[in-house]
Order: sequence, then C-alpha cells, then structure tokens
Amino acid sequence: MNTPVSKKVLFVIDTLQLGGAEQSLLENTSRFKDILPVVCHLYSGEILQPKFVERGIKVYSFNISKKYGFLEAYKKLKEVVQKEQPDLMVAYLTRSEIVTRLIGRFNHIPVVGTFVNDLYCKSYNQHLSWKAKSLVSVFKYINKATSKICVGFVSNSEAIKEANAKHLSISPEKIKVINRGRDSFKFLRKNIQSQKSGNPIRFLNVSRLFPVKGHRYMILGFKKFLHHYPDASLSIVGDGPLRNELQKLINDNMLKDKVFLLGSRNDVPALLSQYDCFIFPSLVEGFSGAVVEAMFAGLPILASDIAQNKEAVIHLETGYLFGRESVEEVEKAMLWYKENTGTANVLAMKAYDYAKENFELDKIVDKFEGYLQDIIIKSN
Repeated sequence: MNTPVSKKVLFVIDTLQLGGAEQSLLENTSRFKDILPVVCHLYSGEILQPKFVERGIKVYSFNISKKYGFLEAYKKLKEVVQKEQPDLMVAYLTRSEIVTRLIGRFNHIPVVGTFVNDLYCKSYNQHLSWKAKSLVSVFKYINKATSKICVGFVSNSEAIKEANAKHLSISPEKIKVINRGRDSFKFLRKNIQSQKSGNPIRFLNVSRLFPVKGHRYMILGFKKFLHHYPDASLSIVGDGPLRNELQKLINDNMLKDKVFLLGSRNDVPALLSQYDCFIFPSLVEGFSGAVVEAMFAGLPILASDIAQNKEAVIHLETGYLFGRESVEEVEKAMLWYKENTGTANVLAMKAYDYAKENFELDKIVDKFEGYLQDIIIKSN
C-alpha cells in the first residue's frame, strides 16, 4: 500500500526574530501532521532559525540587508520555489507578502496571505512622520492591488479581519479567522491560595516597547495608583525603540524603584506566575498572544477595551476592560483590582478555562493545517 505524499507548503516571512508572527509560525509548523513545511525568511534577523532546524523544518535564510531589496528577494525566492515546487505558499508581513504574491502569480502557485495587525488604522500610524505615513499609503496601494492574487487569507482576529477587508477591498468570505494559540502545559499556573492579602501588589506587562502598546499611559496611571498603595510595583517585559524614552519617563517621575524594565526574557511562561496581576494597555493589537499567556498562567487581567482584546477578555467575566489612551482609566483599573482581588482571582480561573477551550495550541494548529489542506484541494 502506497503512503500518501505530504503536501508541501512554503512559508515566507520577513525575519525569524522574536516577534509574535515568527513565534507562532514556529509553534504551528512544528506540529503539523500531514503538511510538510518549508520556511524562508527574506531579511536579516534569524534568532529563531536554529529552533526551526531543531524541529526538523528546512529553512532558507536570505538575510537581505536592504530595507526592501525587492528585486533581490524576488530572484532568490524564485530559485527556492523552482527547487522545492511547493503546493501552496503562505506569506507573512507586507514586504514578504508582496514578493510572494508575485512569485505565485507568475509560477502558477496558490498563495495565502495573512493579517496579523491593522496597519492602516489611525492609532497605528499617528506617531509616524509625514514621510513614513506617505510610505504607508504607497504600500497600502500595492498591498491592495496584489491581494487579488491570493486565493485566501488567515486573520488572527475578527477585528483584524474586518479592518483589512475594508482597507483592501477584500471579500470577508475569503478571510479565515484563526487566533494565535499557546501550549498551556508550558505555563506555570499561579497558586491563588498561597497569595497573601498583605503583600505589596506586583503588576506585570509583557509587550514590545512601541508607542502603540500604551506604556506611557500605564506608567503614569500606575504613578497615580501609588498615591493610594505606595508599596506596589510594575514590571515590564519586552524591548524596543522606546526603551530609553520610557526609562527617562520613569526617572523623571521618580519611579525607578517602582517601575522596572526587564528587557526581553525567555522565561515568560514561568515568570508570569510570580506576579499578581497582568495589565495590557495596548492601543492597537492583532490578537495578543501575551494576553493568552497570562490567561494560561492564571493571572487576573486588566486590558484596554480595544476590539481585539475583547475577543479574549470578556469584561467582568474573564477579566477587566478599561478605556484606552487614558492615565485615569489605568488608575481606575488598578484600583478595581486592589479593591476586588477575590473577584479578580475568580475571573482569572474562568479565563483559564476559556483559554483552554479556545486558544489551546493543538486545537489552533489542527484548524490552521486543515484550512491549508482545504485550500490546496480547491486550488488543484
């Protein structure tokens, strides 16, 4: 009896750095049962490359140093496609998507696009220079034109699906929502029973240091919270271009003994359980894996009330939602946690159950692999 040949899918992404899209790609592809994944990253940055190789996934690293280098990327990717002969290509992030779509178009290979954030909303671009905003407009036009090549799309949230369908004039029926998943077994769950009511509150945030993550509002809101509970602390895990600016904000407000920038950490699954409450004041998201991780760690969650967060956090059912871009709303949320710790811990237990049902990684992977298999069948 002949063994069925696995279908080959080429995944193309900008880099293999420590971003959410990159880490989700690693976790998903390494668990595929019937699809043979091949990964290609176009630009410099390959921290995760050894992880892919360790899990038996072939990786092509172009390490293009130019910011765009589209012609070089096209030529190199074409060579890989001719060698690997994939049944399907899946592209992540705008630069890689544009190149991959063109390769697919001229080599008659179906392409699936991905949506991981709302690149064209006001909040995402309000901090950009005029020149940068103009460049975004150019890429939006190219993205919209080439999106017609794709046979389907995967979005990591309903909100991101709706936004991109509108911005790029794509039929919502072509977009499949598959949330980011996490492996619950990797996370050390907080022991609520051992939590002592008299101990100082330890808040935690995990997010890259970018303007859209709302750190400034969080830090200043926490400063106001300290007027009521001066023994509390706030730790921030993540790195990014705002690090120096945020450190100055902390120093200028005499918070250096209360607010700690911990930088990038590789022990987040264990670290989460050492804190009392997770706070996430983001102004824009795709679908937050950090929130899901906090749910699996059993932490009470305070999150901004943006549409993407509402797909994981249900107000006063699995967490507490507060108004975005507001120092006062952050303070109010922190005060709610302090004054309702017992209730917050009950909500955290419900959030854990909700995450197990909806965001367990194995379920997400099965959904993703099944979708890709359906696309391959329909495209033949």
